[in-house]
Amino acid sequence: MTAEFIAAHASGEHWAAISSELAEKLERQGPITGGLAFLYVSEAIAGDMGSILTFLRSRLGVEFWVGTTGVGVCGPGRAYFGVPAASVMIAPFASDRFHVFDPVCRDADIDSDDIQDAFDRLEPVFGLVHADPGVPDTLKLLPELARAGSIYLVGGVASGSNKGASQIANKVTNGGLSGVMFAHDTVVQVGLSQACSPIGPVHRVTEGRGGIISMLDDKPAYQVFCDEMGADENGMSRASGGGAVAQPGTGRYHIAFMVPGTDTGDFVVRNLVGIDPQNNLMAVNDDARPGDAVRFVRRDSATAEQDLRRMLADLQRRLPARPRGALYCSCVARGPHLFGTENREMMIIQEELGDLPLTGFYGNGEICNDRFYAYTGVLTLFM
Repeated sequence: MTAEFIAAHASGEHWAAISSELAEKLERQGPITGGLAFLYVSEAIAGDMGSILTFLRSRLGVEFWVGTTGVGVCGPGRAYFGVPAASVMIAPFASDRFHVFDPVCRDADIDSDDIQDAFDRLEPVFGLVHADPGVPDTLKLLPELARAGSIYLVGGVASGSNKGASQIANKVTNGGLSGVMFAHDTVVQVGLSQACSPIGPVHRVTEGRGGIISMLDDKPAYQVFCDEMGADENGMSRASGGGAVAQPGTGRYHIAFMVPGTDTGDFVVRNLVGIDPQNNLMAVNDDARPGDAVRFVRRDSATAEQDLRRMLADLQRRLPARPRGALYCSCVARGPHLFGTENREMMIIQEELGDLPLTGFYGNGEICNDRFYAYTGVLTLFM
């Protein structure tokens, strides 16, 4: 087994050419005799994921694989969108120091002998999970899986138009949460970039139900929104009649639900999907309940780069040594949509941390700890 993490990425006309190029690049980095491989495939060749996996497993001799499909995939300093591409990293873990698990779809799956035996054997503290977008209810299992094994989870939701298999857990599969858990002596550092900056203070939802917020701090919700947006010097302008110029769902302004019980001001960002100035109502794509703590946030390219560099600087301060390899799970709304060019986000990571073996994908949502995020980049560094 190679003693180092190795990684490769490739794009081409056909899955076979991409797979061959990946294998050649990995083989040039040293002998490969085992370990754990991460494989991410772009949606353009998602239907060929099984063929890619079969070829690489046979060519490289690596038995254990995890991965998923994404609108984009990434490697060191590089990302691919809208083209056939794949990215691989092989980590030199002994086979008894991790456990790859099939999709978990319900509570009973977490209590299965396979999962429980892995908990007992590995005493895991960290795990990587991939979620099937066709089974969104399985995201509710994140807290249960995290609590059952006392595991810190990272990962993301598969993306792309492929309606079939979307995950790799030693084989091509789909449904639920699949992934890998690592033994207790695996050392990682995790960073989360929200690409947002808060605007105004934290508010309490005093009237709200489902995805509709009518009152914040006992004031009309839409009016609170307008007042804060009007005061944001970098934001939108006030329109005649007291309204605010905004593009719910696609604009730069969003609502953040504060995470209870944290001392770091953590939040999860959700879209403002509609506004009703006449009735002072706001619609968000999450359940808003009385008592929830929320605040408005701004998301734009300048804020995104500042927050990414802040996260990377914070990670560097915590590093006990140079990382051996990295996993990056980012949002489909980031990449070129937020950073201007498809490579910019990955180039920033490379500028700050150097040329590390890295793989990852752009998905329909990100997972960090036991929570589901949006618009975020989750970077895991293996030490």
